[in-house]
Amino acid sequence: MKNILKLNEISSLVNNVFKGNYELTSDCNDPVAIMVRSFNMHEYTPADSVLCVGRAGAGTNNIPVETYARKGIVVFNTPGANANAVKELVLLALLLASRKVYQGISWAKGLKDGEKTVAEQVEKGKKAFGGNEITGKTLGVYGLGAIGKLVAFAAQSLGMNVIGYDPYLPETAKSAFTGMTIVSDKQDLFNSSDYITLHVPLTPETKSLIDQAAISVMKDGVKIINCARGELVSDQAIVEALSSGKVSAYVTDFPNAEVVKSDGVICIPHLGASTEEAEDNCAVMAAEQTVDYIENGNIVNSVNFPKLKADKGAARAVVLFEGDCLGAIAKILVGVKATVTSGMKKNFGAVLIDTDAPLPEDIVSAINGVEGVIKIRSI
Repeated sequence: MKNILKLNEISSLVNNVFKGNYELTSDCNDPVAIMVRSFNMHEYTPADSVLCVGRAGAGTNNIPVETYARKGIVVFNTPGANANAVKELVLLALLLASRKVYQGISWAKGLKDGEKTVAEQVEKGKKAFGGNEITGKTLGVYGLGAIGKLVAFAAQSLGMNVIGYDPYLPETAKSAFTGMTIVSDKQDLFNSSDYITLHVPLTPETKSLIDQAAISVMKDGVKIINCARGELVSDQAIVEALSSGKVSAYVTDFPNAEVVKSDGVICIPHLGASTEEAEDNCAVMAAEQTVDYIENGNIVNSVNFPKLKADKGAARAVVLFEGDCLGAIAKILVGVKATVTSGMKKNFGAVLIDTDAPLPEDIVSAINGVEGVIKIRSI
């Protein structure tokens, strides 16, 4: 029986995946894998037995992925599993930014019958909460991955004009966005949109993507939606822009001490993936990827190793490495009847070696001795 350690509570649906040979537990010393949601693993030391980490969600900021790669621990995430949940929250955010429903509800909750009835106070006070409609307005979707694509189509169906920008979108994929404008320069999105919604990961390149310079070329009164990552938007820049009126509303799913106190900000307490369906989807997807790696060596949706999936032979060896090792490994395999599948992701790589019988110990030892090889595992 193989132990799967959970560092957060995980959907019970994973029990349908971890059945037979696995036990999901919150306490063990020798797990082969770890399931996690939000647990901060930067100060956590995994057992030497851990082969992989399944993150039930898309973001992996809570996991030291490069450090784990050097330990031979494959880190999986679940892109797209919570896409519909986030899409629906973005649509809600568009409406909250447009109609002062949030502010109006807060005001109405404090009303009491007095000199005037609540109904009379409502009729007199409602003019303070007027807004605008989204139909006919232009939405700029920055990032057209699993979530951004769904947002773009949903907004279009609600009568919005959609402009999309994604520097990594293949040219062949642009034709799928029928009736939308796909631009190659983010400035075109910034200066043409009434609303802007962000759907990119947080990287050194995207940190403070929305800064003073970006905001300066936007339309006056633009509304910004951030259900991706808080650090994509400069706190100082957005607070100043809201104060000046350049930005008329900012809805974020990532409150912090700076923005939560600022007028014009609607703070949602990180609810993007907080639906029963999304939590189930993410957990099951992470569990399936974990089992596939443990049993077959296949790597799907890893953030620190390449995608690698192939039909399994009678025996398989999985090699994880850092740097340029493929040539040395290939030399060792000369004369061995094997099907070899390899790949690289940045500076980390993996090899699947499929054979009719397990690799001889001398071959395994030789591969393990190659400079840069992190781990070799026979299945």
